[in-house]
Amino acid sequence: MFNGKKVVGIVPKAPVFGRGENAYGDAYTFADTYVTRAKEAGLLPVGVLPVNERISTDVPDLCDAFIIQGGAGVRPFHLDLIDHAVKNGKKVLGICLGCQAIHTYFSVREILREQGLDTAPGDYYADVIGNKNIFLEGVEGHRPFDGLPRGDLDWIKHPVKLDPDSNLARILGVTEVQGASIHVYRIKTPAPGEKVTGRAEDGTVEVIEVGDKIIGTQFHPDVDSLLHRVFDWLGE
Repeated sequence: MFNGKKVVGIVPKAPVFGRGENAYGDAYTFADTYVTRAKEAGLLPVGVLPVNERISTDVPDLCDAFIIQGGAGVRPFHLDLIDHAVKNGKKVLGICLGCQAIHTYFSVREILREQGLDTAPGDYYADVIGNKNIFLEGVEGHRPFDGLPRGDLDWIKHPVKLDPDSNLARILGVTEVQGASIHVYRIKTPAPGEKVTGRAEDGTVEVIEVGDKIIGTQFHPDVDSLLHRVFDWLGE
């Protein structure tokens, strides 16, 4: 809390570091859609800056909740951040890639449990899994374009049916939404602890929840003013 406002940490997207000769290519990116929705919800948005793809600063301690934004791939810092939130009982809203990052975190945590390893999920992901989407599968027809067009987004939306008993259905007050779809991967098999609470008509997992503090949406509520209540939830 700062100046009477809940602080929400916006977690960036990033490429795989060290791919090119240009050191300035190793960069973190924040999209304005997430910052705008957080601001509209009365929250104070701040950027969570990893160091060399890991969360090694005290910034998460300053945050009351987190938004993990969309992007091209899950990175170790995503798991570091989710681990912090889980251990400290903080809310997390993961959108698109953020939803996949939540799923990856709980999938890795189950591997660690099965193998009896006392290793941080982010360490295991960085050292063993790397840049492999082993917990995801490709899906067609859910990303009809490259990038995000401005203006009317109805043409990229599809119905998402919500579990009536889900946290998201309670927050939004409905059991079906029109979700903006901008992705090429989807969750294969839910990890232990995850509850699938929303699906598209083709069966694609569109919403996962873990307890009452973690929600992942494969669709993009950040581009849709009709779904602002999910951002309000972060400040409750």
